[in-house]
Amino acid sequence: MIPVEEDLVTLEAALYVSGRPLTIEELAALIGKGQSSTKKMLEELGFEYRKRGGALEVVELPRERYVLQLVPELTPRVSRLIPGGLLSFATLQTLVYVALKQPILQSDVVAQRGTHCYDHIKELMEKKFVVATPEGRSKLLRTTPLFADYFGLDPDMVKMKAQLKFKMRRMVEDQQMTEEPSSPDML
Repeated sequence: MIPVEEDLVTLEAALYVSGRPLTIEELAALIGKGQSSTKKMLEELGFEYRKRGGALEVVELPRERYVLQLVPELTPRVSRLIPGGLLSFATLQTLVYVALKQPILQSDVVAQRGTHCYDHIKELMEKKFVVATPEGRSKLLRTTPLFADYFGLDPDMVKMKAQLKFKMRRMVEDQQMTEEPSSPDML
């Protein structure tokens, strides 16, 4: 019988090398354990990462899928080092706009955000975060399941939009808390 510690290391290695979310079924089969035992080990692994307070975290996604990912707060600090690069801030803003308004016509995105969005949308389609289907003279844009997985969001559109709004609200609040008043009038 393989010791539990070795199973934990195997789960960690699988999450690391996969580069994608893995289902509980895949992980349980890998270590030859039941799904409930595997889930408990994944929770333990996630706890160890949180306790350590490092750069990585184990996250459970919808539909009992797990991923080892960079803690979101660190992404802006290391994004230029990621092979293939992450999205620019402007492209990320376009992606959030599409995600919140989807399904939305590309012409409506361009009308709201400007013609530079054509390049953003092209990049988002290349990275498979957005799909486009012809709609008259424009294209109807929607986010993909990869978008939800990559950003740790629920694939259900209503829940995803609520999660995005909550995350954006928290980001604004966090930014406001870290900004120091520049004059006595602001106190």
